[in-house]
Amino acid sequence: MADINKEYFKKAKSLTSDLCPTIGEFVLAFESLCHSLEMGIKDILARKGLEDAKLVEILIGDMTLFPMQNIYRSLLVQAFELDNTEIAIINNIFKRICDTNEERNGILHSAWFIDFKNPDDIKNGLLMKYRPGATKLGAKESPIKYPLDNIRKSIKIIRELIDLVEELNMCIYGNVYIASRFKIDHDGKAIAIGNILDHFQTGKPPVAPVVKRTIKIARP
Repeated sequence: MADINKEYFKKAKSLTSDLCPTIGEFVLAFESLCHSLEMGIKDILARKGLEDAKLVEILIGDMTLFPMQNIYRSLLVQAFELDNTEIAIINNIFKRICDTNEERNGILHSAWFIDFKNPDDIKNGLLMKYRPGATKLGAKESPIKYPLDNIRKSIKIIRELIDLVEELNMCIYGNVYIASRFKIDHDGKAIAIGNILDHFQTGKPPVAPVVKRTIKIARP
């Protein structure tokens, strides 16, 4: 019995020790995504003649991810004559960004506990996530059991989104046709083809050819 209790408290301590750095890693990844969106906005506006990055920082510096991604997407559509394939690609990317924003709110605005009354939950890496609120059916179910590994999976998703946004940024910077750098996979997800950054940094041909835009930048 003593050995069981020892293992039980060891696992509980491990969960407690892992929670804070895991949420911290999530925050760092999320803010990196915000930064990538900010850089894309600057690139689009620079191509339209607003080259003073400080002016852009004044406009968007205090924005959270949701309004920032909305501005990025609107500017991208307004500044370039995107075709249907390009629209489908950015629709998927920005939907996933919005989903990540919802996940972020759920993680950062919750209180977290370890349920010492349920050893099996501790053994399985389950935390108690407490975020009360209202729904159409009354009070939101809270607290709920939440695996710590779900936060780690969210971090991986954010890093994938950062790569996608950076690829979009390079398309803007290099005036490259977006659909030449992305494709929609069999699950309906937009994925990058190779890495355009290799082409610009090394001069070596990327995995997929870089196709310059033949459609002119839209003018007002």
